[in-house]
Amino acid sequence: MFGISGSEFAVVLVIALIAVGPKQLPDVLRVCGRAYRGLRRFWRKWQNVVDDTLYDADRLAERAERYLTEKKDGKDE
Repeated sequence: MFGISGSEFAVVLVIALIAVGPKQLPDVLRVCGRAYRGLRRFWRKWQNVVDDTLYDADRLAERAERYLTEKKDGKDE
């Protein structure tokens, strides 16, 4: 998770507990969890948009290449 080990996560949690306090820690963690989920959702949607755009560009390039090859070979349709 996030490229950190369990012991590193425990240290971060203890520091957060000291900084925020035991009463507010659940609320802070809840907000952080929601923000993380929202960020992941946004990232997945962004990746889908980029993937779709690249797929469309690739198809367009293939069609252009076929068209130019046919024109070059004299197979005018």
